[in-house]
Amino acid sequence: MTVPAPSSVVLTDGRQVTVRRLGPDDAEPLRAMHRRLSPTSVARRFFAVQPELGEQQAAHFCAVDGTDRAALVAVDVGGDLLGVARYDRAPGAEDAEVAVVVQDDHQHLGLGTALLRLLTAHAREQGVQRFTADVLADNGRMFAAFRDAGLLGTPEYDHGVAHVVLPLPRAQTLPAHLGPRAGASR
Repeated sequence: MTVPAPSSVVLTDGRQVTVRRLGPDDAEPLRAMHRRLSPTSVARRFFAVQPELGEQQAAHFCAVDGTDRAALVAVDVGGDLLGVARYDRAPGAEDAEVAVVVQDDHQHLGLGTALLRLLTAHAREQGVQRFTADVLADNGRMFAAFRDAGLLGTPEYDHGVAHVVLPLPRAQTLPAHLGPRAGASR
């Protein structure tokens, strides 16, 4: 099983985080991260009000094999989880469902994009050809992260939810420093 090696990523504000594979010991840290998310971020990820991530749900999210179920987490210097990007697919399928959530105080810093780029590279190595995602129509941040990660697709809308198929781009490199965005103030 090939798993991405831990990577260091410098966010647009200069903070450095480590991106590594999510593992079984991350269930409680994942639950703690979930408690730090705003209700809006939770609703955008789960399409529902979910103030607490249950123990069984957290354990399920952390049960990854690196091939058909893979997840990467961003971790700060204190060990807190800051964001998660994951995919799930049926064994041997070419499509995988992708999902991303980033703690509110780390949004707009390139973290979601960095997680998606690294996850895309790993998925490609595992034979995934396309990501699929259901995104709330008003979640412009998620659409921007897909675009910035080079994941381009045409959404189909139904009752406020966009279903999008995102062909995985050819190999790309992720700079260690994401640098300031155009028009961003420091």
